[in-house]
Amino acid sequence: MTTTLHAPLRDCVNSLGIPVDNLSLDQVVDRMMDWARCKEGRARLVSTLNVDFLVNALGVGSGRARHPELLNVLRNSDLVTADGFPIVWLSRIMGKPLKERVCGSDLVPALAERAAQDGLSLFLLGGGEGVAARAADCLQQRYPGLAIAGTSAPYIHTAGPGLKDSAHNDQQLLAQINSSGADILLVGLGNPKQELWFNRNRRHLRVPVAIGVGGTFEFITGGVSRAPGWMQRMNIEWLYRITQDPVRLWRRYAEGLVKLALLSTPLLYARFRQQLVFAMPAKRQQPVWRWLWSSRQESLRVLPLPRYVSAEYLHVVAKELDVDDSAAALSILDFSAVRCVEMAGQEAFFTLAELQRMSEGSLQFIGMTPQLRRQLASCRVLDLVNDGDESTLGSLGARRADGSEELLCSSYALDDTTLVFLRGLMDADGLAKMGVVESLLSVVARNRCLLDLRGVNLLESSAIGALMPLLEAGEGNLFISGASANTRQMFKVAGLGKMLAFVDDSELLAAIAGEPCDA
Repeated sequence: MTTTLHAPLRDCVNSLGIPVDNLSLDQVVDRMMDWARCKEGRARLVSTLNVDFLVNALGVGSGRARHPELLNVLRNSDLVTADGFPIVWLSRIMGKPLKERVCGSDLVPALAERAAQDGLSLFLLGGGEGVAARAADCLQQRYPGLAIAGTSAPYIHTAGPGLKDSAHNDQQLLAQINSSGADILLVGLGNPKQELWFNRNRRHLRVPVAIGVGGTFEFITGGVSRAPGWMQRMNIEWLYRITQDPVRLWRRYAEGLVKLALLSTPLLYARFRQQLVFAMPAKRQQPVWRWLWSSRQESLRVLPLPRYVSAEYLHVVAKELDVDDSAAALSILDFSAVRCVEMAGQEAFFTLAELQRMSEGSLQFIGMTPQLRRQLASCRVLDLVNDGDESTLGSLGARRADGSEELLCSSYALDDTTLVFLRGLMDADGLAKMGVVESLLSVVARNRCLLDLRGVNLLESSAIGALMPLLEAGEGNLFISGASANTRQMFKVAGLGKMLAFVDDSELLAAIAGEPCDA
């Protein structure tokens, strides 16, 4: 089993391309206390997601992120909480409601109380001049025995000309934090500064766990008051916040809500359609892989996904891939028949994307229709995975590429089809050395054969002469794919252009998925 950040057992929901963990306040505190005690040698990050964070990272257009680094930090946080009711509301649209809102202003006091009980220390970073120190004093008065490892309120640059000195300034700050021996780092720099600062220093931090807390230090000191309990329970605390700082907050909140409405409208439409699709009880489906075995100690397997992919089905696929330790297997998920993926299970794409990155090309996605791509793009998960059909075919044909011109061959056999991928300089000597023609003559006598030449640098006339017996014997069973313009021209000048059956990549991918191939 691989060790993944987005493990299949991680209970979270996709919130416009960001995984939000489905945990209560007490569960978040328990998780952070466990991490603080473990001291695994790396700094974990807890992010508290609200609308401001969301729109800062995403923007409004579905094509690209407004701040790619911030989006990546949020996606790869060890834990993400819903710091705001709109995030909880989004989870309901996705069909997987979160347990509750867990905001930073509630988390910090709860963490301080548990830290005092468990003998763990806090370091407070950020806030205005002296705010972190005053917040530390308030917490110690409120929770006797709480250890404060240190406080600091530096001015940190994450944009602009000040970036040129950021590495030097960070070194001094990191030395102070690391030497303090703190167990938990509270970073109150505001979004996106606190996430960006953590990201650029995460490899050098020695604190077991850090959390971005925004303006929570001001709440603790009383510089900014929190809304009455009844307003918090009704999820309208943001109205009270506006009265505290109307000049700064009314415009920010208004813009955030408008942008959230624009982002969530496609989700509402998709949710309505899915309620119709998944309303009726469906027969429970299990993934059924189709295996192809290679003669070079490599294997290929294809999973044709059903027309309607349920949350349960997608999670089973993610779990199977996560526990599979076969590094030699190339796994292909074929989405060509898929018309809809249940929104309640789309967080599985975080697992699949991480497994794809870790597999170095051994996990591929093919056949996504424009309709499916639009659906996944509206939910902000399409960009997680590399779904290019060309990259899949390249992986099939170049598993043993070493940069030389020597002819290389990868072959895969199914019940009635053999796939052969050639790469490098294709001449008669290379074909004879590998016994390609003799092997394929026996194949085309009983099965169809797809000969892919996309990796061929040059097709020499000597190779065409060597292939003639195969081309004659394979009529009706031999198909050629991936041929470049130069390769096709070589066949043409040899007088064989009309004799050969060329297929395009869509037909090759269909053959891999088990569909018949038309000449």
